[in-house]
Amino acid sequence: MECVLPPHPRSAVEVADRADLLLVGAAVKLKRDRASVGSCWRVLLAIVPLVAVVAGACGTSSSVTTDPSPVKCQLSLTSPSSVDAAGGRGVFTVTTQPECAWDATTTTDWISGLSPASGQGTRSVEFQVAPNDGGASREGDILVKDSRVHVSQRAPCRFELTPPSQVVGVNGGAGSISVETASDCPWTVASGVSWISLTPPVTATCNGSVRFTVSPNSLAERVGAITIAGQVSFVTQAGSTPSPPPSPTPPPCTYAISGSSQNVGAAGGVGTPVTVSTQNGCQWTAASNAPWITLTSVTAGTGNGSVAFNVAPNTGAARVGTLTIASQTLTVSQAPCVYSINPTNQSVGAATAVGISVTVATLSSCQWSASSNVSWLIITSATSGTGNGAVAFSVVANTGPARTGTLTIAGQTETITQAAPCMYSISPREQVFGSSGGSGGIDLVTQAGCQSTARSTVGWITVQSGVTSVGSAHISYSVDANLGPARVGSITVADQTLTVTQNGSGQ
Repeated sequence: MECVLPPHPRSAVEVADRADLLLVGAAVKLKRDRASVGSCWRVLLAIVPLVAVVAGACGTSSSVTTDPSPVKCQLSLTSPSSVDAAGGRGVFTVTTQPECAWDATTTTDWISGLSPASGQGTRSVEFQVAPNDGGASREGDILVKDSRVHVSQRAPCRFELTPPSQVVGVNGGAGSISVETASDCPWTVASGVSWISLTPPVTATCNGSVRFTVSPNSLAERVGAITIAGQVSFVTQAGSTPSPPPSPTPPPCTYAISGSSQNVGAAGGVGTPVTVSTQNGCQWTAASNAPWITLTSVTAGTGNGSVAFNVAPNTGAARVGTLTIASQTLTVSQAPCVYSINPTNQSVGAATAVGISVTVATLSSCQWSASSNVSWLIITSATSGTGNGAVAFSVVANTGPARTGTLTIAGQTETITQAAPCMYSISPREQVFGSSGGSGGIDLVTQAGCQSTARSTVGWITVQSGVTSVGSAHISYSVDANLGPARVGSITVADQTLTVTQNGSGQ
């Protein structure tokens, strides 16, 4: 077999970066307009996501900082390999500085499922490619900020055998069959009978030829088949015994198969066998036109017969393939993988939280991945899996207002809400007692879920109730009688202090 190697594939990634200097202009405008407090704040409100102004007085002094400039936030993209005609999942990597945000989009209708569709810093992005049912390869783009990833998808492999049949004499001898196909389409050869021997090699990728040898025939005329990439070329060898007298011309062969379509679940498995109905002596072949559909029984026959096939598990979107059996078409549709996560949203406190998990439910053959869409949600377990599984993550402590972030798990969204840091206030903040002592109370106000502890700093003040509390609370305490001079003590509640002053015994 002889093959012509394809030319080296061109890069699938074309990147065009540009720098945007709007932030610099905004910073300059702020310096020029700081003449008054009013005008300064109007500028601040216009560019508050971009510029931070720290000033003791807006009209006297200010300092300006900006978010990462577009010139700094340049990115590079990896080149995904060419996608098979059957479609499936692809992945590329966005490489940029940790503080630089980006979005991924596409206008190519056969590219979908970008995950994640936006992010910050260096990330891997997955995408789905639909099956290519056309007759040629195709090209598409995924845009990431001002750069693009070029995606190439090969055309379905088709094979043409020449000649489709041939005759060899009774003494046998050598023969050949030429194979015409695309340069990246692999194929194998098999002989269906013992009297046809194949000359190695019996596998190739691209155009080529198959050479074989036919043994001498001491019996009657016989017919054998050579199967190449699911296609069949028949070899007829003359016999050494006299041929019977010619029989009347048989009627033309007609073929029928049981059913024109089948539906298979995402898990794949054995399809329903397809029966072939035709006249005695009528030859037929069977071939799969999709790499995920495999014939498991005969690929050729004469007269009535049956063809069995198997469907591989589906790890992506819904797909459709075909079998060609006795010149008839059987369409096989396979359902996509379906995923669910539990829970779909969670709330956490302002402090660092670890060991939080989300379960994934799907079929055993279905693949999935997990990614965080914000920097303060960190995945601590594996970021991908197959079948049922779980994703663990941690939450970074919150030092600002309440916030919400998301994780993308198996294409589903997990929403995490984190509370703001706890704030405490008490009333009263000072209390005066006579020398005989007594009791008092403290009203604590804070957010729900915020914990606090009340503690006396001196022995003559005792916290009676509310030593520990969650959320707002009332704290009771008592003051012992004072037989000596005036004294001062305190009770601390969270980060607040109540000052207690007690008169002496002579007052």
